[in-house]
Amino acid sequence: MATFQRSTVVLEDQFEQSPGSKGSCIDADLQPARAYAPKINAAFAAHGSPLTKHSEILRKRPPRTLKGLPAMVRRHLEIMAFESPPNACAFKYIPSAAQFLTAAKDLFLAILDAFRRRILHRNISADNILVANNQLFMVDWDIRRLFPFAGGRGTVAGTLETMSVAGLANRDPLPHDDFESAVYVLLKVLTQTFVAPVDQQREWAATLWRYHWDSPNVHPLMLKDIRLSMWIARSNEGSVIDSTVQMFCRAGHTTRAQLILALLSLPLPVKCRLFDSSAVYDRQYDAILLSLQALVDKAVAAVDSVDANSLIWSGAGVVDAGQEGI
Repeated sequence: MATFQRSTVVLEDQFEQSPGSKGSCIDADLQPARAYAPKINAAFAAHGSPLTKHSEILRKRPPRTLKGLPAMVRRHLEIMAFESPPNACAFKYIPSAAQFLTAAKDLFLAILDAFRRRILHRNISADNILVANNQLFMVDWDIRRLFPFAGGRGTVAGTLETMSVAGLANRDPLPHDDFESAVYVLLKVLTQTFVAPVDQQREWAATLWRYHWDSPNVHPLMLKDIRLSMWIARSNEGSVIDSTVQMFCRAGHTTRAQLILALLSLPLPVKCRLFDSSAVYDRQYDAILLSLQALVDKAVAAVDSVDANSLIWSGAGVVDAGQEGI
């Protein structure tokens, strides 16, 4: 196993505590972290304003070293070296349909497994999911939450383009939000790896732009409305999902279209808001877990229904979603 050359922003390693320790993120009756949480070889962190005498560098810090920093101290940066095979790649660069479908199921199952340990990732994105030798790795746990959690809502945090509707509205998080983000990750990969026929490329560029992938300046509330419409108006003529499905079918990518419709037919995002606020979350843990389990079962079944041989996959990487050519 070689060191995967990647850095990521992580505030605190989830799995540094031993099972059963005070405040542990791992239940005593569970095994240590699953394979989707990569082993960390080294960690280097800094906080405070850059290039000032007040900046402090911490090397190979012990757990919770930075906990309790004053509120006015800037968010710190931590670079982490993960142990993983040298051929690891980001989710969006998966080279084959079979690997994509396997990773899709593993992603849903990993979210379920994390919540069985009462952990919410809260930053599921295409760049935070790595794959190597059909093994899924989840990184960037910097805004993860241990369930139940205390305190009020803060600012919207995470990767906007794959954030849940509730997250964009700054509502209390549920594991369903991680699940919804996973659907957006799959949707992003399915749309950005599609290469339209030459005579349809201009139309496809306009459709792809409507998703606002990789658009850092879009307002969270505007993006919330766009994401919500993808679920409730997916069959409306001219909607972004309808336009996408029609273009996929015209290009012979019917399996890609069917998978998108199956994922967006899951009971999200509105129906997962059946639970009360965080004040009673702890008493509803079992119900929330059962609800998530049902979602994961449906998602895995949807992915399993897809024949990898019928899912056309160019393996050509990600298509630019900019406005050029629109």
